[in-house]
Amino acid sequence: MGKHGRKMGWFGWTFTTVILVVLAGSLLFFSNLFHLDLTAFFDRDQQKTVAKEEKDKTDNNKEAKAKETVDKVEEVQDTVGQSHKEIGKFVSDMHDFYNETTGYGAINSLDWDEQTKQAEKVSVGIDEEITSVKSDVLRTDLEHIKQTADTVLSKKTTDSVRNLHRLFHDLDIALNDYNGYDKIWGVTETLKAVHN
Repeated sequence: MGKHGRKMGWFGWTFTTVILVVLAGSLLFFSNLFHLDLTAFFDRDQQKTVAKEEKDKTDNNKEAKAKETVDKVEEVQDTVGQSHKEIGKFVSDMHDFYNETTGYGAINSLDWDEQTKQAEKVSVGIDEEITSVKSDVLRTDLEHIKQTADTVLSKKTTDSVRNLHRLFHDLDIALNDYNGYDKIWGVTETLKAVHN
């Protein structure tokens, strides 16, 4: 070495060796204690491959489930929806009202006079139409809607209006060609099989 270069003596080598042994021992101790996979630190490519495979698998499952949901919705529309056109029109009109008056944050500032009048229309409309309903699950849903409308009339809660909107949303999907079924709430018996 040059003039100013220093050699590491026995103390330096001993100190360096002790530090390396302590670090290696600590690494092994903590990896065993916390069940860490040390090879994962060195095999990043494998991690990326596994993550990509899992993502692809999840995406394929989502696509398959979406296709299955569309098929089931179309089946319900072709059966229950076709035999209940009048109810379907009523449901569509009610759903349009709730989209306009509660959507995009409007639920936070409801006009209770307007909501009360609409709940009365819902209750009267269901009373008029329910006798012509042939489907038991649809009849159950309409009775549930009537009860929810009565709750809007008696309690005037935001939650009851939200529930009424969700009921009409799902029934509009079930009975009509409403294609906003990126979200099915699963609150109607008519679409329970589709939602699950």
